[in-house]
Amino acid sequence: MNKRSGEVGKDETKDRIMLAAESLFAERGFMSVSLRDITTEASANVAAVNYYFGTKDALIDELIIQGNHPLMKARMQLLDDAEKRYQIGVVPAEVILDAVMRPMLTLLEQQGERREVYCKFMGRCMTERGNNLPVPVMRAAQRLIKRLSRMLADALPDMEPEVLAWRVHFCFGVLGHTLMHDELLREVTKGASGTPDFETTLQRMIDFCKGGLNAGSSANLVSSGSQGTFLF
Repeated sequence: MNKRSGEVGKDETKDRIMLAAESLFAERGFMSVSLRDITTEASANVAAVNYYFGTKDALIDELIIQGNHPLMKARMQLLDDAEKRYQIGVVPAEVILDAVMRPMLTLLEQQGERREVYCKFMGRCMTERGNNLPVPVMRAAQRLIKRLSRMLADALPDMEPEVLAWRVHFCFGVLGHTLMHDELLREVTKGASGTPDFETTLQRMIDFCKGGLNAGSSANLVSSGSQGTFLF
């Protein structure tokens, strides 16, 4: 359906505001950025922000919803695929974790020149807004965690639910920290950390989180036949 020229102009203003806000929040955090900062960056006025979003918090919510919807959808699809693949057995923990982590890095790779902005913004969503997510995102996260916990409980039957909940929490922390601070790692190590590609970074996170999930346990996370699968 064709849009009238006035509607196109309005959409462009909204897009500029969202792009500017995402960049500023990514770089400086949610608390440090004012509406005036956003409108200056977007060459817009405060009235435009009020018109499209109402408040700064509502603008943040829309950005988070926009960023998280494809992520949650991809995660649930990969969990569906995993359960279909292992219909007659337990889905290995590393395959479950892959389904949670891979979509974030895949989306990151698709961002092109905005890769760094997207990376930092999503990292801040995880580290700064985790207890204040928009209702649709919180509900999606609760569905994901419920399903993830059930599948990991099957894969790690000897682990107490409380311990498992904390270890899953730590795994998400690994992802958030990696998104936020990959450049810092290269700087503080003076390049010793290298510039690994997508699959290498993914595999290193899998290895670390798999070991953390299984810490203090004699259970073997890697089941026979699971070699060659895409991991977390």
